[in-house]
Amino acid sequence: MANDFLLPTRYLSAGERLLHGASVSSAVAPGRAEDWVRLDTDVFHGTLSRVAGWKVSSRLRIGGHWFDDREIADWDAAPYWREGEVPTAAGPSWGCPPTASELALCVCHADARVRAAALDTGGAATPLPLLLLRCADGDERVREHARRAFTEALAGVDAGSAGPLAALALRIGFRRHGGWARDAVLARIGDIREPAVQELLASEGWQGVEARQAGIRAGAKADLLDADALYRIALTATRDNSERLEAVRAALATSHHRPARKQFLEFLDSCESSEVRICALRHALSTHLLSLGDLTDLAVGHRDRRVRRLAARALLDLPGADTALDRLLAAPDRTVRGSAVGRLRAAARPADLAPYLTDPSPWVRGLAARQLGAAGGDPHARYRALCVDPETVTPAAVSGLAEHRDPGTPRCSTRSRGTRTAPYAPGRSADCDGWASSPPRP
Repeated sequence: MANDFLLPTRYLSAGERLLHGASVSSAVAPGRAEDWVRLDTDVFHGTLSRVAGWKVSSRLRIGGHWFDDREIADWDAAPYWREGEVPTAAGPSWGCPPTASELALCVCHADARVRAAALDTGGAATPLPLLLLRCADGDERVREHARRAFTEALAGVDAGSAGPLAALALRIGFRRHGGWARDAVLARIGDIREPAVQELLASEGWQGVEARQAGIRAGAKADLLDADALYRIALTATRDNSERLEAVRAALATSHHRPARKQFLEFLDSCESSEVRICALRHALSTHLLSLGDLTDLAVGHRDRRVRRLAARALLDLPGADTALDRLLAAPDRTVRGSAVGRLRAAARPADLAPYLTDPSPWVRGLAARQLGAAGGDPHARYRALCVDPETVTPAAVSGLAEHRDPGTPRCSTRSRGTRTAPYAPGRSADCDGWASSPPRP
């Protein structure tokens, strides 16, 4: 007799309760979409060791005592595929007849042969949620058999009884083979409803990340979550960045009018995760949401330097980017400023390169000098002129003169990078290679 009194505990997962003989209803209580998915996952991982031929053993602490995990749940006792003397005698190692718990274990088994045999034997008696999960199975034979059985079972229930399947259908609908299951359930019950979306969004823990993502997609698709609600999820979700980005992508797909741009920019200012900000900006750029002015404001004034630099790179690829060069040239970020300096010659403004020869950043100074030389100017002569008057010379001008030698002066070669010139010693002279050489013998 099934053990209906083995209810959920802190130490037994849904699959372990089923292994101990609990009925399916008690093992997955209260029967939400994520409970069925966790049951399927628990049984799959529990039976995988026998299928893969692994010997897995670990210890589990309960209170102040340590136990071998096989004392809690010995998955070697679960049904497995048993080869017979003849091919027709092969099959799962279950009882005759198999119990409901054994059939449920086999329907979720890691061995596709066991799953297929369970559907052949007890497909009509399999709970609808487990049949629905198998409709998205990775094995084609199991998948097709489950879809036939699910179609027949779904035709025998009314729309009200099929309603609880909506959340599970949405949960697995984004899997590789899950579209059929989602469409079959929605065709029976109608459109996506708010209770199913709220059930998915309420999934807890790290195991519920995929459920919450499915709820975000479904809610946005059915217009049950507007842009404000999606951005609120993106700001308040603290469990996983993928959930935040899912909400941002869904919000960006709603519309591209000015309020949508304003909402996104407000989110970019409020979000505390740099990784989320940069990924959200990349997605916004791929959807062409932001205007030239929006990107200019981000490049010049955003608090995150990664956002500033990505906005500057994207801005310079847009038509009409030359109109924003003056604001970029005045940006405090050296990378943003340098990106604009590198664009001046292409914008037919080589005369504006001179002020940036004395930029505080060596990288910007070098970029300005190279661009000036490519435009036909002489950076070294400019630096010499800047260093003539001791009253007006600046440290940046002196550094620039040291960084850019006279093109007509030959450069001393070194035998290897990083060699150091030997100090002067009486009776010894230093050659051009930087090595001390002895004077000729008399």
